[in-house]
Amino acid sequence: MSTGVQLYSQLAWPLIAAGSVSFVVCLLLVYTKQWHGRFTLDSSVGKQKVHASPTPRIGGVALAAGVLVFLLMNGKGTMASGAALVSTFKSVCVAALPAFFAGLFEDLTKKVSVLARLLATAFSGCLLVMLTGHWVSHVSLPGVDFLLSFYPVGLVFTAFAVAGIANSVNIIDGFNGLAGGVVILMLGTLAVIAGRVGDQVILPMAIVGIAVTLGFMLVNYPKGNIFLGDAGAYSLGFYVASLAILLAERNPGSVSPWAMLLVCGYPVIETLFSIYRRAFRKRKLSPGQPDALHLHSLAYKKLVSRRLMVGAPAWQRNAATSPFMWLYAAIPMLGAINWPESLFMVILWFSFSGVIYLRLYRKLLSLRASSLRLSTAG
Repeated sequence: MSTGVQLYSQLAWPLIAAGSVSFVVCLLLVYTKQWHGRFTLDSSVGKQKVHASPTPRIGGVALAAGVLVFLLMNGKGTMASGAALVSTFKSVCVAALPAFFAGLFEDLTKKVSVLARLLATAFSGCLLVMLTGHWVSHVSLPGVDFLLSFYPVGLVFTAFAVAGIANSVNIIDGFNGLAGGVVILMLGTLAVIAGRVGDQVILPMAIVGIAVTLGFMLVNYPKGNIFLGDAGAYSLGFYVASLAILLAERNPGSVSPWAMLLVCGYPVIETLFSIYRRAFRKRKLSPGQPDALHLHSLAYKKLVSRRLMVGAPAWQRNAATSPFMWLYAAIPMLGAINWPESLFMVILWFSFSGVIYLRLYRKLLSLRASSLRLSTAG
């Protein structure tokens, strides 16, 4: 039996257990919400709220439980690749703790500022560099690569790159299955690229992330019985960003850091356009302040609710929005899969993805509003 086959045969049961525990803990959180709901329920009132009733927003706890079970079952690893996998996985999980707990504290108290959460995820990025020894050391730009070769510069750059991607995943977490589905697609893309370059550490780590996220998705989608919350969204965003950075740094020449940006193309484009829209087009609105003008919000209001599913229950309209966004999210990922090493093609495809985003956005804005009064009640 080859080393790769032996490794994955050893990981099969830990992977199944991780996904199962994530699923079971989600169910337990849903069925015990009358006991903890005072602290954990997400209100159905607000600019970005489209769910009909208060819902537990601590899905991140279930994800953490699944990850912990994987670590406990996998032990120290018996082969070189297995030991490297466990060591790297532990480092990433420890580094994720500041982002996770900052998000969880916000989920429970609703009192953690956007800046504080951003700094917490940046600190997680710093820990990632210190624990793994990897940072974004090159971006194929003369002068910039020279600066990034210095540890302090690379540390700060990586920290805020990680924070930006983690925050972008939190921004798209607006509909049942949306963020979870996009994360699964991103991790799947990383797994495909890692498989092509033979990275037997990042590939199984991506599969672990998919397993625990699927466990959550089985309860979250389509009816939205539980939400990721900030702890879940920030942790998954951090995890994706960490794997992307490690994959590029472990495989220089085969994987461009820009291709890793393309993997996260949809949430990154959404975030960049939201900052522009809030800071420059709506001059009195802070870039960090939430609104209901994201692409997914427009798809829900103007396409799904007013054209495709008029009069359908709120949860059905909510769930029907995510597949449209999954399709768009796959566009930049296709570029990363096809040209992971080509800087020219990656930049060209990222620009193409941005143009598609803008055209979709303008098209949705131009759709006539029907006489239907949008209801958020199911």
